[in-house]
Amino acid sequence: MRRLVFTGLLVVFVPFLTFGQGFGQGIAKLKKTVTLERKLPAAVQLPGSTFAVKATAPNPQYRDVAEKLRQMVETELVRFNSQLSPNPDAPDSIVTLTVSNFNVPPPVATSDPYAAPLAVGNKKNSAPQQPTAYTISGTLALTYQAKTRAGRSLDAQPFTVKFAEEINTASKTKELIGKIPHPGKSKATEEDHVRTVGDVEQILVTRAAERVAARLVNTDERVEALLARGALDEYNRYAEAGQWTDFVEKLETMPPLPRAEDDAYRLYNIGLGNEALGYKATTPDAARRDFDKAVIEYRKASEANPHEKYFLEPINRIEVALEHYKKLATADAATKSKKAGKP
Repeated sequence: MRRLVFTGLLVVFVPFLTFGQGFGQGIAKLKKTVTLERKLPAAVQLPGSTFAVKATAPNPQYRDVAEKLRQMVETELVRFNSQLSPNPDAPDSIVTLTVSNFNVPPPVATSDPYAAPLAVGNKKNSAPQQPTAYTISGTLALTYQAKTRAGRSLDAQPFTVKFAEEINTASKTKELIGKIPHPGKSKATEEDHVRTVGDVEQILVTRAAERVAARLVNTDERVEALLARGALDEYNRYAEAGQWTDFVEKLETMPPLPRAEDDAYRLYNIGLGNEALGYKATTPDAARRDFDKAVIEYRKASEANPHEKYFLEPINRIEVALEHYKKLATADAATKSKKAGKP
């Protein structure tokens, strides 16, 4: 199997500025990232060089989303395999998408226990006021099937992709919350901005299309991943040097941080280290083991600090990779069993 490669990107570090555990939000120079070269082999191979993508939605309300998904899947297949070309009249293979659910509910107001209390304006109002946070979310569910022109099934899979983002800055939510029910307005550009329905829809369609395409063609993307900072800085140099085994070992053996919401960032970094090891693995089974560990650590981090929005994207990213390698490991085991003469 082709070796999966990791490359690291060093971002400027300002050592004399101190801050708590986190990602250095708000001051770009305080952020540290590494670049993962995320290569995923296709679960199945499309025969021939032409294909057609068809999309349906039993519920008429979802048909617009289904058409956007069809276009995006077509684009993704060609983007990752330039030898393929769409040909709806005479395709060598047919990809069918059925959208069963699409939902972007109204924002949910929540209390943010980690936010600093609002300033008290007078002595009569002695109790600190808790800022208001809003959770923006969305779900897209579909089934996908790939067949040859003759009707032989190549692959089939149900997918459910989700999006969630919590905005915990009261002033911004009051200013921007009105955007949510009105798709079609200009997209928010700041990372903390509340998103429109149109923005959430685009995110969900893109994620779903990427998952479908990754089943059918080899994908190769460079992903910028944040490194958690604070008390963890002394170990980040191992990540930047690509020394992922040492990175994980140092974090696992250091004493957990006293506050669970702070220690969540240590767990996140452990998850990132295991994810990077998975991309470097030379067999599907080894990759699957590393990705399993990464999922566990990412989820533990999210549970310990559910208000950190940057914990959400890695979970989505790693679950796609894990899904791939579970199937590849199963196929690899079946091949070995066949060679050994076992039934």
